[in-house]
Amino acid sequence: MRIIETDSRLILRDIPGGLWVFGLVFVASGSFVLSVPFFSSEWRGFELWQRLAVIAIGASHLAGGLFMTGRTRATVTELDRATRRGSQCVRRFWSRWKGAHGSERTEFALDDARAVEIVHSKDSDGDPMYQLRLWLAGSESLWLQGQAVHGEKRVREQAERVRQFLGLDVWAPGAPASDEP
Repeated sequence: MRIIETDSRLILRDIPGGLWVFGLVFVASGSFVLSVPFFSSEWRGFELWQRLAVIAIGASHLAGGLFMTGRTRATVTELDRATRRGSQCVRRFWSRWKGAHGSERTEFALDDARAVEIVHSKDSDGDPMYQLRLWLAGSESLWLQGQAVHGEKRVREQAERVRQFLGLDVWAPGAPASDEP
């Protein structure tokens, strides 16, 4: 997550460009492998199991790439002390930033911000992952990061920058967010 800060604005940009490129590489490789039956002169000489293997490899690459690019989300959160307003735009790879299906925009008052929480989870290897969540009044929340990441120290530093900008106290894990200012 990249944080851009001025005197009156804090912009949090979490764009998973690496994951999107990685997914697109698999989309391209899957599409290429699936094109073998149409352009390869050797295709007719393949045994049935070889044909099935080519189709299975191509389909799995294509599906995996589409899944990767389709499930990862980008978030851009803007906090503006001058107007006392905040906004967040969440989008998927296949949607545009404004007005497209799959793109969500949320606006809120900065006075509604109650806490910045570091949510702990584990990846498939059991290693710790971290994700920031902003709690608002009325038990509403916004994910400041689209995906959980490794690196507790960096996530703690980012959470502290957001807390300081909003003037919030440190929130103990497990403690409910207070609705009182």
